[in-house]
Order: sequence, then C-alpha cells, then structure tokens
Amino acid sequence: MNAAQRLSPQKVTRVRGMTRSVGYLAAAVVIMLVLGLPLLYMTVSSFKPAPDMYRVPPQFFPSSWTLQAYQDLVNISNIPRAFLNGVMVSSLASLLGVGLSIGLCYTNTRFRLPGLRFFTYLILLVYILPHILLVIPIFTLWLQLGITQGIVPLVFTHVSFTLPFSVWMMRSYFAAIPLDLEAAAMVDGATRAQAFLKVVMPLAQPGIIATFIFTFILSWNEVLFASIFASSESSMVISSALRTILGEQSGFYSWGMVNAAGVVATVPVLILFAFIQRHLIAGFTAGAVKG
Repeated sequence: MNAAQRLSPQKVTRVRGMTRSVGYLAAAVVIMLVLGLPLLYMTVSSFKPAPDMYRVPPQFFPSSWTLQAYQDLVNISNIPRAFLNGVMVSSLASLLGVGLSIGLCYTNTRFRLPGLRFFTYLILLVYILPHILLVIPIFTLWLQLGITQGIVPLVFTHVSFTLPFSVWMMRSYFAAIPLDLEAAAMVDGATRAQAFLKVVMPLAQPGIIATFIFTFILSWNEVLFASIFASSESSMVISSALRTILGEQSGFYSWGMVNAAGVVATVPVLILFAFIQRHLIAGFTAGAVKG
C-alpha cells in the first residue's frame, strides 16, 4: 500500500486544496512581478544619479540614491502646476459625471418615463464610441463658443465619458436597492426626497464612492483631449505634461526626470486604488437585505 492509499479522504482533499492554493499563489506572484516590475524599475530609476541611467549593462538599483531628478522636475518643468490642474480637472469632471448619473440612475430604476431607457442606452453608446471620433465635433463646438484652451473645456469634455461610465457602473447599484425600503419610509411619513436622501443614498454610498474614484482615474489618465484643450503651459494637466516630456527631442529633460514625472503621475492612482478596495467590497453587496 503506497502513501497515497494510506491517506484518508479528508487528508487527500486537504492536500489537494493546499496544492491548488500554492499554485494560485505562485500564479499571482508571477502576474504581480510581470505587471509591477516596470513600475518598480521606474520608481527606483527616479532616484538614480545621471551616470547610472546610461550604464551598460544596466543595473536595477542605483549606485547612490539621490533626489536630484525630483528637484530638477520641480525647478525646471511645469509638472507641479500640471499636477494641480490635473487634480482640479479630474475632481470636477468626476463630481459632475457622478452627480448627474445619480439622478439619472435613480430616475431610470424608479420611474417608467417614455424614452428614458432609450436615452440611458444612448448615453452608454457614447461611452462605447472611440474618443477619436468625438474630437472634431467637440472641438468644433468649443471653437464656436470661443473657448479652445483651458480647464473649463477640458472638464466638460471629460464629462462626455465620465457620465456614461458612471451611469454604466451605478445603474446596477440603484437597481439592487429594494423599492420596499422607500415605500416603507414613505408610509412612515417621509417624502420621496427624504426617502431618497435617508434610505437610498446611504445604501448606494459604497457604489458612488467606488464610481467616483474610477472616474477620477479615468479622467486623470486621459491624454487625447488633454493634448488638445490643455496644451498651453498654464492649462497643462499631468497627462499632457507627461506627453510633452516624453516627446521632447532636444534632450532638455533627463531620463531621471522622466521617471520622476512618471512616479508623480502614478502615486495618486496607487493611493486611490488602495483606498478603493474596501469600498469595492462594500459596493458589491450594496442594496443587499435580509429576507
């Protein structure tokens, strides 16, 4: 009788479960290294002195750690201003997109108005379309209004995709909230507005927060419209500033500054993803009630 035959069925199941878990963990580690290694190398390279950037063969860690690239980035480039502009644009575009989609999703899941469902699907169709198809009509519209540069056109242009994305994400959250909860609140004397604010909004809050963070990241990473409406020095956002640095042909920006700019652009996204985890878990169960 071999060792496998001597094991009880419970032990065999436990061994198989442990083997499966080790396999999943190994796969997760490999995926994490493949996805995270370039980000880690960029971060480490931002602290390298200039000679280390051109060393052959390249070395992963710097011979000496320095903040020179970050100092040059602050003193020479417009990254600090672009960073603040990016935060402002992404925050306003996300607030507008999420705020408008709250009313639309609530109305769509609570009332049956003629053409409302078609209008919702039409908004989602705009999100599916490639952004490059919208560049000419959107730019023509702002040109007729006399505003082709600055934060204002960029914010409202970003709403063109933050609003459909918010509707796509939050519609399921609002649809999962039972109508009986609002009905019970209104039977107890609450108006529909009070039931919305005190019953629906608290239940939808995890989904709203998760949607806001996703739309913020979506606006933060957008390059196409930012390169058109935020190409001037005063209106640049972080994505258009990075595009300018990467496209510089004169050698004005060092590779250390390029890596430092990448780190500055990535940190807010990492912080938001760390913050979003618990809200995503709560958002997946938003609206669930005990029967």
